[in-house]
Amino acid sequence: MLTPPTAPGASQPEAVVPSGLLDALARVPDPRNPRGVRFRLATLLAVGVCAVTSAGHNSLTAIAEWVRRCDQEVLARLGCPFDPFTGRFRAPGERTLRDVFARVDPAVLTAAGFARLSALQPHPVSPTGPDGTVEREQRRAHRTARRERAQPHPRRAAFAVDGKCLRGAIRADGSRVLVLTAVRHHDALTAALREIGAKTNEIPEFAPLLDTIDDQDLTGCVITVDALHTQTSHARYLVEDRRAHYLLSVKNNQPTLAGQLRRLPWGEVPTLDRSRDRGHGREEVRDVKVVSVDGLLFPHARQVVRIHRKRRRLGTKKWTTETVYGVTDLAAHEASPAEIATWVRGHWIIENTVHWTKDVTFAEDASQIRRQHNPVVMSVLRDLARATLHRSGWANIASGRRAHAHPAATLTLHGIP
Repeated sequence: MLTPPTAPGASQPEAVVPSGLLDALARVPDPRNPRGVRFRLATLLAVGVCAVTSAGHNSLTAIAEWVRRCDQEVLARLGCPFDPFTGRFRAPGERTLRDVFARVDPAVLTAAGFARLSALQPHPVSPTGPDGTVEREQRRAHRTARRERAQPHPRRAAFAVDGKCLRGAIRADGSRVLVLTAVRHHDALTAALREIGAKTNEIPEFAPLLDTIDDQDLTGCVITVDALHTQTSHARYLVEDRRAHYLLSVKNNQPTLAGQLRRLPWGEVPTLDRSRDRGHGREEVRDVKVVSVDGLLFPHARQVVRIHRKRRRLGTKKWTTETVYGVTDLAAHEASPAEIATWVRGHWIIENTVHWTKDVTFAEDASQIRRQHNPVVMSVLRDLARATLHRSGWANIASGRRAHAHPAATLTLHGIP
């Protein structure tokens, strides 16, 4: 049985300090006028994260239905206000959630979630989650160790930067809603997110995005980006302002630089790293060649990489080939060919793990939420749910969502006592 709050001036029990997700979300500034506020911002945001963690709750309407069905014990744990007239804890309605989410800063919300998730101890990942059988965990650990022996860990952490269009969301002026995100390679945690305005694009938002990441997290790290962000200003910003490093893909949007790279004497360069992977119904062979350069028409460039890829569908004999180039400011003694190849592969975690999961498992592209920051804030809430499940040991996020159908289990997952 729940005990309602005591009246002012009466003897009150020792306050229970919320922990976990609520503590992290309490760092997000509340954009509302304090006058007349009934629900704490941390409570409303926690309701959103917990609801989308459970399968089938992908919209604001579904979030409101989820919290309306919660029992009194769950509402108390979430920090919902107690109504002395009805003797019950109150659940927020859809309009309250919609109005508040529309005004929250998604960049600050992302940073708060990243700080909490980075501090959590990750569990071994299994398709069946943390409760998988011992035999299954042993097989998984053996496969992981074998892959790690074949592909040594790079000496430096890396962040992948990429943009995403929220296809179902359209602003009042008819423009698409786009976001730029930075995701850490080794654990797929989103470190920073920035909404791209209607009258701009990804390029001028690159530095402001990374400005939201602390120096201690970014200094010495490698930033991997696609060809759109192969800009001289980006290279100088990373090396000179942030003391970080870059690995940039080079295509024909930089024709002079691309021409220089293609004309290098690759026929005289030995293959320094070769890898072969099977998965997702295809086989891929990658040959990596790396050369040191001096005088390249790009700031701080020290090495150029050429990756020749061969792919074929399993069960077929036809191979397709592709050759891609990249440039980095790391010298040969600072980055080996194997490390460079690992960073190139790791860049696609932002597409294959983060964006793909939100689109397929959380139906993000089907969402037509449009008002102000609502589309982007909902995207952040989905990502916090995804990352928490993955951090807790779930390789299959859809399975993890189904396993948390009970609200009390979801609160426990997010560290809400």
